[in-house]
Amino acid sequence: MNFDLSTLLLFGCGYLLLLFGAAWLTERKHLPERLVRHPLVHVLALGVFASAWTFYGIFGVAYHSGNLYLVSYLGGSAAFLLAPLILVPILRITRRHQLSSLADLFAFRFRSGRVGTLTTLLMLFTSLPLISIQIQALADSLPMLNPQISSNQAAIGFCAVIALFTILFGARHASLRNSHNGLIFAIATESLVKLVALLGIAGYALFAILDGPGGLADWLAANPEQLQHLRQPPADHWQVLLLAFFACAFVMPHMFHVAFTENLPTESLYRASWGLPLFLLLLALAAPPILWAAIKSNAIDNPEYLVMQLGQTLQLPWLSLLAFIGGLSAASGIIIVATVALASMLQNHVVLPLVRVPDNVRFYAWLLWVRRLIILAVVLGSYLFFHFIGHRFALNQLGLLAFTAFLQFLPGVLVTLYWPSASRNGFLAGIAAGFAIWALGLLLPMMGLFETGMDPLRPAEPGYQVALIALLTNCLVLVAASLLFPGRREERQAADACLLNALPRPSDQGIQVQSDADFIKRLTPRLGEKTAVREVRRALQELQLPSGRLTPLDSLRLRAQLEQNLSGLLGPVEAAALLQPLDTPASNGGFKARNVHLLEQQLEAYDQRLSGLAAELDQLRRYHRATLQRLPIGVCTLDADQRVLFWNAELETYTGLTSDSTLGTRLDHLPQPWSDLLARFAATDALHQVAECIELENAQRWFSLHKARLDDTPAQGMVLLIEEETQHQLMARKLAHSERLASIGRFAAGVAHEIGNPVTGIACLAQNLKLETEQPEVLETGDQIVDQTRRINRIVQSLVRFAHTGRQEGPGHMEPVNLHDCIDEAIHLVTLDRHGRQQHFINDVDASLLIQGDLQLLLQVFVNLLNNASDASPAESGIRIESDVNEHSSRILITDEGSGIPEEHLEQLFEPFFTTKEPGKGTGLGLPLVYNIITQHYGSIEIVSPANKKQNNGTRVIITLPRLQYPVTPERPEADGEGLSG
Repeated sequence: MNFDLSTLLLFGCGYLLLLFGAAWLTERKHLPERLVRHPLVHVLALGVFASAWTFYGIFGVAYHSGNLYLVSYLGGSAAFLLAPLILVPILRITRRHQLSSLADLFAFRFRSGRVGTLTTLLMLFTSLPLISIQIQALADSLPMLNPQISSNQAAIGFCAVIALFTILFGARHASLRNSHNGLIFAIATESLVKLVALLGIAGYALFAILDGPGGLADWLAANPEQLQHLRQPPADHWQVLLLAFFACAFVMPHMFHVAFTENLPTESLYRASWGLPLFLLLLALAAPPILWAAIKSNAIDNPEYLVMQLGQTLQLPWLSLLAFIGGLSAASGIIIVATVALASMLQNHVVLPLVRVPDNVRFYAWLLWVRRLIILAVVLGSYLFFHFIGHRFALNQLGLLAFTAFLQFLPGVLVTLYWPSASRNGFLAGIAAGFAIWALGLLLPMMGLFETGMDPLRPAEPGYQVALIALLTNCLVLVAASLLFPGRREERQAADACLLNALPRPSDQGIQVQSDADFIKRLTPRLGEKTAVREVRRALQELQLPSGRLTPLDSLRLRAQLEQNLSGLLGPVEAAALLQPLDTPASNGGFKARNVHLLEQQLEAYDQRLSGLAAELDQLRRYHRATLQRLPIGVCTLDADQRVLFWNAELETYTGLTSDSTLGTRLDHLPQPWSDLLARFAATDALHQVAECIELENAQRWFSLHKARLDDTPAQGMVLLIEEETQHQLMARKLAHSERLASIGRFAAGVAHEIGNPVTGIACLAQNLKLETEQPEVLETGDQIVDQTRRINRIVQSLVRFAHTGRQEGPGHMEPVNLHDCIDEAIHLVTLDRHGRQQHFINDVDASLLIQGDLQLLLQVFVNLLNNASDASPAESGIRIESDVNEHSSRILITDEGSGIPEEHLEQLFEPFFTTKEPGKGTGLGLPLVYNIITQHYGSIEIVSPANKKQNNGTRVIITLPRLQYPVTPERPEADGEGLSG
């Protein structure tokens, strides 16, 4: 049964257009995001593991070796069942460090460009037979459907179409850090088509050819040798094949690319741990019914293509076309992804280290075209391998040859995750020894270049012993060479970052960078100015850092982020080499601030992966850190170089410097005055320094400093404690000032008492002049002297009353008080001060207004309030005192024309020691004392500011006191000289 060329082109091109359409719709975002990024899509994409060898060649293995065919499915399933131990850690490493291939992983782990180059070349050499199988499968299947089509023509057309698809959807971005969603969705579609095709053929074989399960049981009963053949014990070295397929599930370039480079969140790998084994189980279950149906139908001329020959023998066009489409999907998927992965490796580890970027080119476009040319070269090389070598061998021969070769990469993956002592020299020696034995024992005999008299790839032959010996030699040489030639320091740091579930340590290298411009200057010769600016700005945006000058810690963070981003663009070795000249030699002296901060950041992201004792210790660390952060005292820890390791929240409040801006900074590089204060104290031998005064924002502040040295710890630094004493110092000064004022008051009372005696004598002498002379001039002078002594008497009495105020716990002499006279006397006292004479005091209080109160205490109230008004008022301004009376209360209103009181201070005016005056000019006790006196008189006080809303100035004090309800004539002190001596 032959098919027209147009029919084959219609179905073949239709299927390829389906892939193109799926990829195009995904790239254009015409498909729902939930569908494109669904974890099931990634699981199906991982089905690329089932290549044309699985779709076609597996039947040859089942026909010749029975259930040995299961090892390919079991090996891949085992790898994904152990995803938490192998696949998830690899995903963590590749995602954190932007590694896009196995060559990138090994180059990063062993910090060597030679490792990456050797891995790339061996991976290319090993992949050529694998890709050749896919080309051969299609080239052999098309002539079965139409003999007029030659295998070579089919291979050329297939390679051309696949190369076009790979370039369009696998090389859309210069960096593989950008996911190719269209490619992955197309590969998932391919896996679904492959599965449906094989299950459809198996279903037809079971129910139509074998007459269902009952008919199959009858046929097997009549042909027991078929069941016995399938159940025959596997070859002696089936374990080697099982291990090979286990390794291939994650080291083959296309599997590594889909599993890690194009992966969705980590959860997709956990789903793939059961999803892919289920996928492979369905494929494995489809093989026996198809095999037995082909045997029953006598469609086994070539067992490898019996799935295709079954439809031809039965004259069922749809069955043949379904087998053709399934084989096409299996072959196309692996070629597309493997070519993309190999192009990335060749670009990063072969082309870029040898080729300099031409001047005046757009770097991203140049890099993209380099990758596209590499894709064409890989496809061409695969075709040439098929044309000259591959077509001479069966599919299972080439497949098993490639799979045993991929097995040699397994030791490198395992030591990357589990053995940090493995060195670059050990890896190179081990993989070279393993591939040498593989080539001598398997490759050369197969190619006919080395005669051994055996078929090296038949299970009954000892060829698999060679694969096992090559693997064991690889492992032994790797271990021995690693122990004899240990790795360098940077290798060990990379090894620590790659260990299974290990928290990577930040590098203790310094960096010679002041700003992001230094990074741009360093990258420009290699990437070009525009590309360098774009990469640096992208890294700054990812870290949420501002452009411009950088702190030492931010410089290290930016360097690490740039290396990760450039790793996805140029490969890890090229990225590290590009930024290495910015590094400074490491110091061995204790912990570094950047290390502590970066470790803290990594621990924050690592928290959910900790368990057991590690989780408990991390919780204890968080508790201690929170304790230090919330201490009501400033805490600063330093390393041996006096760089800041820790800077708590209270210290941020004191200084206005954030923790991020100070970490990693030397004390003497902090802004003034903190650099001088802290660095000077840290350099002294004193452990305590009390009440150090500094100037901050035009105000004095006092701080007490304490320190403890950490010479007996790995950090070898010190701890500084900073405690603000400003409030204590101001309170102490106010108390001392109040005490001085009280002493002055007592002294003034004593002086006033002593002045009274001579003033009384002067008054008496002046009055006696009337008895000694009748001269008008002398009598007039005597009257003037008496008037002046009365004036002195009033002043002295006012001072005495003022000095006595506040000595009593409450009003002790409650009596009727004329407020007009009381305020007059207060004005008189205030105007004795030089500043008080500069204002005009206007007493508009009703002259008949009386209250019940203590004259001395009320005098103290008005003196305090008038003094405050005088201090706040400009020269030549007016201060008006008015009264407002109703039936039960009297209000006194004192209004000035000063600048007013800020709204935020109004609620604090009556708090002890609060003042808006400069230090030394106010105690903050006047208004609290006024408030207490008014309260003791059953009154209230209110302050309104601004008093003049239109001009937004002035302050008004409103005092409300109970009104005296009956008229009383107060006793007034005599103004003459009597009583002055007492």
